[in-house]
Amino acid sequence: MNRVSGNDFFADFSALTDLKARAQKDPDAALKDVAQEFEAIFIDMLFKNMRSANDEISSGLFDSNQFKQYQEMMDTQLAQSLAKSGGIGLADALIRQYGGEGKQSVPSADNHSTLLSNLAPIPADTLRAVARRASQEFARQVSEASQQMASITETPTTAAPKAEEVAFASPEEFIDTLWPLAQKTAQRIGVDPKAILAQAALETGWGKYPIAKEDGTASFNLFGIKADSRWQGDRAVVNTLEYRDGIAKKERAAFRAYDSFAHSFDDYANFLSTSERYKNALNSRGDATTFAANLQRGGYATDPNYADKIGNILASKWFRTLL
Repeated sequence: MNRVSGNDFFADFSALTDLKARAQKDPDAALKDVAQEFEAIFIDMLFKNMRSANDEISSGLFDSNQFKQYQEMMDTQLAQSLAKSGGIGLADALIRQYGGEGKQSVPSADNHSTLLSNLAPIPADTLRAVARRASQEFARQVSEASQQMASITETPTTAAPKAEEVAFASPEEFIDTLWPLAQKTAQRIGVDPKAILAQAALETGWGKYPIAKEDGTASFNLFGIKADSRWQGDRAVVNTLEYRDGIAKKERAAFRAYDSFAHSFDDYANFLSTSERYKNALNSRGDATTFAANLQRGGYATDPNYADKIGNILASKWFRTLL
C-alpha cells in the first residue's frame, strides 16, 4: 500500500498546476496521476451523496454549518488519500482503458458500465488505515495553515520602553522635543504654551526623572496626574512627596500611565477642561503666571510653593528663547 505523503493535501492547488503542466508535456507519464485525481473526485462524489442521503434522516448536535464544512473537507482529504493508496481500482481501470499510446477513443456508455462493474471492493482494514492517516494528515495541514494565517494577520507588538529610555538628557532636549506638543495643547485650552511646558518641567525635573511603572517601563506622565476613580487606564504606583498641613510626607500613590507623551498632553487638556476646579486657570487670558497661581488655588498640587516654582522655570534661560 502506498504511503500518504505530505503533498497529498486536497487543498494543495500548486500540485494540480504541476499536474496540468506535466499532462500537457508528457500525457503518458502523467496518466497515472490524472487517473488517481479522477478517482479521488469520484470517491469524493460518493461520500457527498452518502452524506446527502444521511442528512435527510439525521439531525442533532453536529448539524451546524461549520461542522458540515469541516466534514466535507475531511471527506475530500479521505478521498484523496484513498485514491493515492490504491482506492477502489478506478484509477487502474482508467490506466488500462487509456494506456499504451494514449490514443484510445472515449469509451461508450456500455464501456463505462463495464469499467465500474470491475471496480475492486476496499478491504475494511485498508479503509480504516487510510482513513486514520488521512485524518492525521488533514489535522496537520489545517494546523499549519492556521498558524500561517495567524502569523500573517497578527499585528507585531513593540515592547514598551523603559523609563530611563525616554528620559531627557538636558533642558534643551526637553524643550525641543515637547514644545510642539505644548503649543498644540495650548491652542486647544486657550493658555500660554510656556506655562504648560514649565509645569511639565517641574513635575518631571526637566524630563530627567519620569514616573516609571512597577516593571520599570515608562508611564509618559508629564503632569503628575493621579489615577483616581475616574481613570480606567493603566497606572504607575510609586512613592511621592505630598504636603499635609504644610509638612512634606512620603506617600505611595497611583499615577496615570500613557502610551506616549502626546497621550499625556491630550489627557492633561481633558483633565483641566472637564473640572470646575480649574475653570479660573483656563480663564487666565494667556497669562502664564496667573495660570500657575490659579492651578494651585484649584488644588492641582499640595506643594504650597507650586506656582512660584513654575514661575522660576518660566524665568529660566531656557524659556527666554521661546516665542
